[in-house]
Amino acid sequence: MAVAAESKIYGDSAYTDYQVEDDMREAELIELMIQRKSNSRRPDEPWIRFIKEQKRKGIETSFSEIKALFLRKIHAVTFKGFLIKLAMFILAFTLNKLTN
Repeated sequence: MAVAAESKIYGDSAYTDYQVEDDMREAELIELMIQRKSNSRRPDEPWIRFIKEQKRKGIETSFSEIKALFLRKIHAVTFKGFLIKLAMFILAFTLNKLTN
């Protein structure tokens, strides 16, 4: 998967790796916007922490809404079939959002 230069990628505190953040910023001009833990060696400014929290809440809400469309079990015989069903759930979510 390719990410355009000067992009921002949001993640939660499980993805904290300062060396990877520095390398991505220097080599690819990609900024990893990871939520910091309270005891972080690189604490965020309060306004940056607020932005990260708001973005993550939106992402988590979207994931839970997509998951709500899923059946209890997704039956697929092949991996390609599973990916097609997953894409259809995301398409249904998108169309549902457009109509509401």
